[in-house]
Formats: sequence, structure tokens, C-alpha cells
Amino acid sequence: MFERVKELVADAQDDPEQLQWQRLRRPSRPCDDAITGTTRHWLRKLPPRRRPLRLCEAFPRVANRLAWCWSDPTLSESALLDLLEDRRGGRTGFPPTIVRELQRLREFNAQQRVEVRPEGVWERVVRVAVGS
Repeated sequence: MFERVKELVADAQDDPEQLQWQRLRRPSRPCDDAITGTTRHWLRKLPPRRRPLRLCEAFPRVANRLAWCWSDPTLSESALLDLLEDRRGGRTGFPPTIVRELQRLREFNAQQRVEVRPEGVWERVVRVAVGS
């Protein structure tokens, strides 16, 4: 799979529009080629069926970014939306298996972030009276 990514990067170097985006992107760092300790910790905290293992293998830089922003609900939703929607136009996109992993993460993120309204006095009275 890494060979395919390298091919896409090599093809992009011939396209002037892609060259423009490459100039805007931050320079590559050694940590972009492997998942970080923060990402490993984040993965362990996720339910097994929600862990984006293929994403981590193929695109560790993206997985590291998600792990870094996961604690902020707004930032994590924005990051996932950026990955799933092509706002710039002309992007190749992720393979279908990785798109499914990102979609599952987005659903899980939304479920986890639902704010629970504090129980009011009357709700508590009813709960105690009914015995639940």
C-alpha cells in the first residue's frame, strides 16, 4: 500500500496544481512515517471495532493528527469532516476501507460527545418513586 501512496505522490509532482498544495503543506517530519505514543494511547482507549488500524498503517500522519485533536470535540469533528469531504476539489481521497474507518470514527465521536442534561428535581422524584 505504501508503494501506491508513493506513486500518487510522484504523479502529483508533475501536476502544477498539486505542486501548489505541496508548497502549502508543512514539510514532512520523521514522525509522519509512524504512529506516535499519543496515537497508540488513543487507539487503546477506543473500542476495538472503532480503531482505525488501516488508517494507522497507511497514513500514520493522519492518524497522529486525529489522536492529537480527539480530546476537543469541535476540533476532532472538524478534522474528520476535512478528511471525509473534498473541500479543495480534485483530491484523490482515501481507499474505501479507510473511508469506512473514518466514518465509524465520526459516528463514534458524535455519540461520545452528546451532552447529557443534568437530572432535574422532578425527574429525580419520579425516578425514586418508581424505584429505578
